[in-house]
Amino acid sequence: MPAFVYPLIAVTFWGLNFVLLKLLVGVMPPHLMNTLRTLVAAVAFLLLMRRAGAPAIPWRDARYVLGFGLIGNALFQWLLMEGILRTPASVAAVANATNPAWLALVAYFWLGERLTLSGYLGIALAFLGVALLGLGGGGGTLGVGVVLLTLASLAWAIYSVSARTVGARYPLLSWMTLGYVGGMLPYWLWNLPLALGFDYGALPAWAFVGLAASGLLANVAAYLAWMRGVQLLGAARAGVWQNLAPILGALGGFVFLHERLPGTALLGALLVLVGVYITQRSRAA
Repeated sequence: MPAFVYPLIAVTFWGLNFVLLKLLVGVMPPHLMNTLRTLVAAVAFLLLMRRAGAPAIPWRDARYVLGFGLIGNALFQWLLMEGILRTPASVAAVANATNPAWLALVAYFWLGERLTLSGYLGIALAFLGVALLGLGGGGGTLGVGVVLLTLASLAWAIYSVSARTVGARYPLLSWMTLGYVGGMLPYWLWNLPLALGFDYGALPAWAFVGLAASGLLANVAAYLAWMRGVQLLGAARAGVWQNLAPILGALGGFVFLHERLPGTALLGALLVLVGVYITQRSRAA
C-alpha cells in the first residue's frame, strides 16, 4: 500500500471512534463500556506480542514504562470518558485534537526541542480555539468536558514523548503492551464491581459488536497503522494527517448523531485545526 494509507486508516478509526463511543454510552455506563473495550484491546496486544516473540523489558526500565502507562492509558482513558460524557462527539474530537500542540510543549520542556515563533502562535491559536469550544455551549458542563478532553490530550502527549526516551530502547510491541496492560490495570480493578454487577443481557447485539470494533480498530489497528505510517513518512509528514481526525469526528456527529454546533463553537474548532496545523508545520521546518 502507499505510505499515506497507513495514517489515513489510523485517523479514520480515531475520528469515527468518538461517534461510536457516544452511541455506546447511550446503552451502558461509560466506564464499564471503556473497561470492556480496552480489555479487548489488551488481549489483542498480548496475543500480538506472543506471536511476534517480542522480548520482555527488565524492571529497571519497566517501572518507568508502567509509570508513563498510568498517565497515557489509565489517566487518559478516565479523562476521555468523563469528557465525552459532557460533550457532543464533534466537540470531543476537536478538543482531543490539541495533542500536537501539547506534544510540542512537552517536547520543548522535556527534550529541549526548539519552538519557532510560528510554533508559539499555533499553540496559542489551538488553546484559544479550545476556550471558544467550551464557551460555544455556554460553558458549564460542556466547558468542563472540553477541559477534561484537553487534559486527556496532555496525558497522551506525555506518554507519546516517553516513547522517544525509555520506549526507544525496546521494540514497539514490547513497551506498548507493557504500558497498555500494566497502565490500565488500576482502571480495570476500579471498575471491576461495575463489570461484575451489570446485566449484559439487556444490551442490544450491536453494542457487543461496537465494543469489539472500538477496542480492535481504534485501540490496536489504528495505533499500529499510525506507527507504520510514521516509519514510512516521518513524524512531521504523518502528523499532518492528524488534522483529519476531528473533521471526521465532526462529520460523523453531524450524520449519525444529528449534532449541531453554534457559531462560536465552530469558530473555536477552526482555530484549533489552524493552530495545530501551524504547530506541526513549525516542527517540521
